[in-house]
Amino acid sequence: MMFACALAPSLLSQIPAIQSFLLAHPHPQGNADDVVMAVFMLLFYGVATILVLMLCYALRRTLDRGRRVSLHLRLDRRALLWMVGMVLVAIAVNLAVAGIVHALGLAGGNEGMPNGPWWFIAAAIFSQGFLLQGIPEEIIWRGWLFSSLGETRFAAVSSVLVFTVLHLVSQGGQQNLLDHIIYLTIPCGFAVVALIVRMVSGSTWAAIGVHGGFHVADDLLTDRLQLPVGSVTWVLQGLIWAAVGLLILVFHRRRQRLAALTGQSC
Repeated sequence: MMFACALAPSLLSQIPAIQSFLLAHPHPQGNADDVVMAVFMLLFYGVATILVLMLCYALRRTLDRGRRVSLHLRLDRRALLWMVGMVLVAIAVNLAVAGIVHALGLAGGNEGMPNGPWWFIAAAIFSQGFLLQGIPEEIIWRGWLFSSLGETRFAAVSSVLVFTVLHLVSQGGQQNLLDHIIYLTIPCGFAVVALIVRMVSGSTWAAIGVHGGFHVADDLLTDRLQLPVGSVTWVLQGLIWAAVGLLILVFHRRRQRLAALTGQSC
C-alpha cells in the first residue's frame, strides 16, 4: 500500500497528456501559469492520499469486516492543534540538530532551495510532504494498521519496525549499504513519536503532523541551516525525535497519574 501510494504520481506522469502539461510548465515564472501549476501539483500528489483512503476502505470492508477498525481521521480543533503543534516540533528538532552540527564544526553546503514565488514553493513542499508522504503513510501505519491489529503492544511495535525497515529502499543521499542502515534512525525516530502522539491524542492527524512536519522542516531548513546530508545529521535527527517522543509519553503518563490521584482524593 505504501509503495503503491508513493508510486501513483510517477505512474500518472507517464500519461501522454500529463507529460505534455509538465513539459509546457517546466519552471515557475510568477504568473497565472504558476497558479495553474501549483493547483496541478496539489491534485497530482493528492492522488496518493485519495488512493490510500480507497485502499483502507476496501480493507475495512473485507479483512476487518465485523471488527471496529477506525482510521481516527476526525478533524476537530484538538486534532488540528496536535497536527500544527507537531509541525512546530519538527522545526524545533531541525533547529536543535543545526545547533549541534554547527557546534561540532560539521556544517556543510547543500543543493539549495527551489526557485519561484513563495506560494509556489509552499504548494510544492506541502503537496510532497503531506499529500504524497505524511498523510498516506500515517493513515496506513498509525491509522489503519495500528487499529486493525487491536492497538496492542504488538501493533505498536509492528507499525514502527516494519515502517522503518521498508525505508531501506529510500533515496535520501545514501552512498552505500551502511548509509542505508544508518539512515533508518530517522524514520524510526519520528515513527516512535508518530505512534506516541497517535495514542496520546487519539487522532491520526497528530501523527500526520509529525511525518509531514518532518518533510516540511527538512525542505525549508536543510539548506538555510547548512545541515550536511549524511550520517551525522541522520543520527542526530533520529535520536532527538526519539527523545521528543519519550518526553511526550512521560508527560502524558504523569498527567494520568495526577488525574488518578486527584480522582481518588475526591
